Amino acid sequence: MPHADDRTLLRELAEAYASAADRRDDDAFVALFTPTATLTIRQGGAVLGTFTGRDGLCGATAPLDAYSATMHFVGNHACAVDGDAATATTYCLANHLRPAGDGGVENLRMVIRYDDRCVRGADGRWRYAARDLDILWTEVAPASVAPLAL
Repeated sequence: MPHADDRTLLRELAEAYASAADRRDDDAFVALFTPTATLTIRQGGAVLGTFTGRDGLCGATAPLDAYSATMHFVGNHACAVDGDAATATTYCLANHLRPAGDGGVENLRMVIRYDDRCVRGADGRWRYAARDLDILWTEVAPASVAPLAL
């Protein structure tokens, strides 16, 4: 069982990833990974993309630019720590706003599971050595960005 501090720090790593992706902050995003890390994105068993090393990870958030806004909600998080190494599984609901065919706005929601290998660096910070992103399913729903009448 991981120490509570390690569990908290590993969950904060997952939350920092979601925040950096939503802000399209490449510097913050890349800093969450080791220099030789890999990020692999899958859907239905097919590999959609693999980003390797910090140079490769610099462009990993670029596909999100296709959406007017995104919001990733980190849910369940389980981890196992062995010294300075850890594995973790994190669930996420990722919302992606885009134009709808009828001229309105729609939300492409992705249900995602991340399977991670993490390492603690000499600076004490946890980083991803490998992150496997598996899109389990998607759903599309109408959305509105109009101001609410209060």
